[in-house]
Amino acid sequence: MSTIDNTFEAQSSAGVSGPATRGSIIARLERLPANAMLVRARILIGLATFFDGFDVIAIAATLPILIGKWHLTPWDVALLIGASSVGQLIGAFLFPWYAERHGRVKAIALSSGVIGVTSIACGFAPSFAVFFALRIVQGIGLGGELPVAATYINEICRAHGRGRFVLLYEIVFPVGLLASNALGAWIVPRFGWEAMYFIGGVPLILFFVLRKLVPESPRWLAERGRMSEAADAVHAFERTAKTALPPMGDPASFESMVARHPKRKMSDLFGKAYWKRSAAVAMLWMTCGVIQYGLSTWLPTIYRTVYHAPLQLALNLAVAASVLGVLGSLLCAMLVDKVGRKPIINWSFMLCALSLALAGVFHDASVYVVAMCCAFALGWLACGFITAYVYTPELYPTSIRAFGCGVGGAWLKLAAIFAPTLVSKTMIGGNLDVAFYLLAVVPFLAALVVQFLGIETKGKVLEQLEA
Repeated sequence: MSTIDNTFEAQSSAGVSGPATRGSIIARLERLPANAMLVRARILIGLATFFDGFDVIAIAATLPILIGKWHLTPWDVALLIGASSVGQLIGAFLFPWYAERHGRVKAIALSSGVIGVTSIACGFAPSFAVFFALRIVQGIGLGGELPVAATYINEICRAHGRGRFVLLYEIVFPVGLLASNALGAWIVPRFGWEAMYFIGGVPLILFFVLRKLVPESPRWLAERGRMSEAADAVHAFERTAKTALPPMGDPASFESMVARHPKRKMSDLFGKAYWKRSAAVAMLWMTCGVIQYGLSTWLPTIYRTVYHAPLQLALNLAVAASVLGVLGSLLCAMLVDKVGRKPIINWSFMLCALSLALAGVFHDASVYVVAMCCAFALGWLACGFITAYVYTPELYPTSIRAFGCGVGGAWLKLAAIFAPTLVSKTMIGGNLDVAFYLLAVVPFLAALVVQFLGIETKGKVLEQLEA
């Protein structure tokens, strides 16, 4: 049977007749009920994102050991933390670019392979120099996986309930952070720092199996004019539906949405149509980078060196911050489709700023007081951070969606390169309170920018949101 015959058979079984068009592909996606393929995609893509979070923060659990092993100075530590961010900055452009040309699933599989191989290699690193180089290469995979994965999950969802669906998927990232901290607190003292990186090599499996088990994004295939493959991809979701497919919306109405807007180029991200959205995205992601990398990766070291907490206590306090991050993300997932994206981001960032300011005020109190303020700051940050993964892909059309998400991620990585140095310098100068105050300013400004330059996207079909 020919490819065309297979396409019409798939369409017929889904209650669709005639040749596939972009309008019909969108209409079929927008009527999708719960189905097993969506669950499979969320689990497998989620596994990649879980280990992205796991590998990103593994350095926090292993750093106290590596400092003694290789006699690292605070400047060396800042370089080591920033090394991954340099790679992630490259990956944030490279893999989304690849995804726009060769597909979302291929890009996720390839980035997972890079993450897995280099994580295992990190466990065998004989010196600081080798470990530093491997962290840069691993960062390329880490920086590319998240924006492409967020793009893919958004593109296979219908407008109704998209925020909750995407965020329940994205929770695997803070869960990965939590698992890394929790396992690190238990594994590192017992089995050594190397074990963390051997566990982080699991994504290598996805390189071999992901493309065989998950269909490509139908929206991306249709936008590229590959209608036969797009119809087959939609059918892969339709045939696993738990209930009968509901009536399909009028494809002509969706076709008109597409026809109203020109195909966009990557340069349009900074043009008249999208510059305000891109400015809001930039500030949103920079804030996440500054706080996540400027604070959370330093916390065990701060607790141990500034407050002289034992290693186990320092690691346990970092775990507590990750727990609040997961709880904040769950709360956000339940509210994002009811409250909207902008209110969630703005309120969470304001409360994050308040928590950091309080950490500065009480910086000379006990380690438990400071740890509580930092935990709440990271918990509130997690609400805004996770919302960025549903909000950013909604702001751009399919032709530049992955690259737009990559640029957002690039702003995060740029911030992540310099933020650890800020904490390092203030620690050396004995001005930890100044670091907390400076960190607090960032989410406060981000909330203002998102409020005045961002748009609300709740409940709208992706194609409706094109400028």
